[in-house]
Amino acid sequence: MSPPRLPILVAHRGWPARYPENTLESLQAAVLAGARFIEFDIQLSRDRVPVLCHDASLKRTTGLDRLVMDLDIQELITLNAGERQRFGERYAAVRLPQLAEVAAWLKRIPQVRAFVEIKRQSLRHFGREIVVRQIMSVLQPALDQCIVISFDHACLSMARRLGAHAIGWAPGNTDQEMRETAGSLQPDYLFAEEKRFAEIYAALPGDWQWIVYAVQDPQRALQLAAQGAEFVETNAIGEMLMAPEFAQS
Repeated sequence: MSPPRLPILVAHRGWPARYPENTLESLQAAVLAGARFIEFDIQLSRDRVPVLCHDASLKRTTGLDRLVMDLDIQELITLNAGERQRFGERYAAVRLPQLAEVAAWLKRIPQVRAFVEIKRQSLRHFGREIVVRQIMSVLQPALDQCIVISFDHACLSMARRLGAHAIGWAPGNTDQEMRETAGSLQPDYLFAEEKRFAEIYAALPGDWQWIVYAVQDPQRALQLAAQGAEFVETNAIGEMLMAPEFAQS
């Protein structure tokens, strides 16, 4: 009997099970744990500097009830991004990283690939042209290691025109418009939420690779791989890589 097919594990926002999400510390820990694919999210500051942040609001990760796009970068880099609600003062020295810092770090570890998500809140606030051009410009030093991803397909088309080597799209549903968009966009990767993977996978056949988010159970990851997922994102990258199902891979 052949062994089960193993998906490639992706460190979703770094290693947020143990470290503050979307921080350089979290990403570095994930790579040290063995991750070769990482994922992080990008928003723009008021002065249009790309920073790692999932939410438009800073409250969950920094405690400050403001929008990231309402503060200049010099204000943002002073904030404690250590997620006090989850970790107390353990990561009090952790700061919101700029994309430029992460791109420079990536350049030093060429074996690692990064899924870089452009968030829709910044796209709506600043417009696609500004956001995509800013992010693509900052990514240049490590662009060959990056896959630009988004829920917004139009920004991915723009990223591809600006030199993105690969793109990944997260379709919102499985209607005819989504199917036509996938066929026209021809992304390298399609993303699906774990609970909806089977539905979306069946509705959108194509040559792209499938990435499912976010799974913390090794057995569930194997089930998804058997159903067609090439990649599985996880918040617990270290724990997943050390699980018996993956430890010998």
